[in-house]
Formats: sequence, structure tokens, C-alpha cells
Amino acid sequence: MILPTRQFIRAGQRHAYRKGTREQIDQRRGFVARMLDAGKTKTQIHRAVRNKFNIQWRQTDRYIAFVTGTNTGSNTRLTEMHADLLLICGDSMK
Repeated sequence: MILPTRQFIRAGQRHAYRKGTREQIDQRRGFVARMLDAGKTKTQIHRAVRNKFNIQWRQTDRYIAFVTGTNTGSNTRLTEMHADLLLICGDSMK
């Protein structure tokens, strides 16, 4: 007998949570980095990420903070981070 997988909804969550894989997260960060390079606004980035990856607003904010280097857990510079993301993702997300 195969048991169905259960999705848990924690207190305060609207939807069941499933963490993205490292590859998915790298693709999303690369997509956000390219949009920032193209001069897109935060609202445009949010809309595009929501349509492409079905990610909530708050998670998109985290990706933007990672790419711009404004998150508190990162000490790397934006140019180094952007170069790493381009190496990882390449032009596959355009």
C-alpha cells in the first residue's frame, strides 16, 4: 500500500510549504539578478517571479536581498555574487 504524502500547513501559513531544491533556488536567484541588471523595478520583479515560479512575495524579497547583498547573513560583494549566479544559471532563464 502506498501512503499519500501529506503537506503540512504551519500556523500562520496560507499554503502548504515545500522547500525548493538548491538548483531551483539558484535558478530563481539568477533570474532575479538578470532582472535587476535589466533595470526592472521591485514590483516588476515580484510579478515576473510570481508568474514564472509561483513564489510568494516574501520569498521574492529574500531573493532580491540575497542578490543585492542586503541580507545580514552574507558578507560577499554584489559583483562576486552576480558573477557566481551567472556561472551557475547562464542564459537558460531568459
